[in-house]
Amino acid sequence: MSADDHLKRPIIIKKHHGDHDDEHGGQWKIAYADFVTAMMAFFLVMWLLSSTTQSQREGIAQFFTASSILDMPSGTGALDGGRSVLVAGDDRQASLTQTDEGGAQGENQGGEAAGDGQAAPSPAPQQQLQADGAAVSTRDPIERQRFDALKAELERQAASEALKEFSQNIQIEMTPEGLRLQIFDRDGAPMFAPGSFDPTPRLSRILEVVGSVLATVPNEVVVAGHTDAQSYQRGNYGNWELSADRANSARRLLERARVASGRMYRVEGRAAVDPLMPDAPNDARNRRIAITVLRSDVVAEARAAETAQRRAQEPRR
Repeated sequence: MSADDHLKRPIIIKKHHGDHDDEHGGQWKIAYADFVTAMMAFFLVMWLLSSTTQSQREGIAQFFTASSILDMPSGTGALDGGRSVLVAGDDRQASLTQTDEGGAQGENQGGEAAGDGQAAPSPAPQQQLQADGAAVSTRDPIERQRFDALKAELERQAASEALKEFSQNIQIEMTPEGLRLQIFDRDGAPMFAPGSFDPTPRLSRILEVVGSVLATVPNEVVVAGHTDAQSYQRGNYGNWELSADRANSARRLLERARVASGRMYRVEGRAAVDPLMPDAPNDARNRRIAITVLRSDVVAEARAAETAQRRAQEPRR
């Protein structure tokens, strides 16, 4: 090798700098993980918004607030608990669920004959205000028209020759939950045999006509039985059981009139906790069957809230 080649050989200088990884550690990984988590939550929320209905979203939102469609005084709402009967066809679940122990319990054979023969009660002022706004409270204009037409048809049938003699036993009104029809006793005109859940021909005739009208709409139905404040007790069988059995008897009559069994949202007994005549707890009109045709958005919100509550109570894995 010549001296000139040695002089032309490149000189490489290596410089070592401090290791930046050692200085910063893994903090960037934590920040990146937070970012990925936030993005996952964002896309999860976007997916929920696109896959649920407006009423379902409102139901979920109401579950996390202090108020809910189910937060109402006992006895005022069709979705409130009573002594419920879960039904499938003509079979009745043996165990009844009692969710309200309070209030007077009522009705014996002496109470069945009670009554003052007064005219059919008019809605209280507060109920009337609710009724005035309830007809337009549903978000679906088609369903609003359906409820208005249903109420008009029921009123027409109540005044017809078929039910004219029973018109004083029937009350029809709009409520925040839908349309409610109440069929109550009057002096000398009971809907059930005294102390029994066997319907009289009077009630059978009324529900035959009412059921034929309700069969024309798809909305779900709540059937509730009520007693007066007279105590009725035979061993373990009392007012709760009697009112629940009467509601179940009314449910059978409605299904016989072609109201689909799958539309029965709830069948319940209320005993005497929700009197029609609060100032006269032994009045014959407190013994009644209440049939509520529910608005679809009310049912959707209730089910969304129930689903959210059930999931919140499930154990985490």
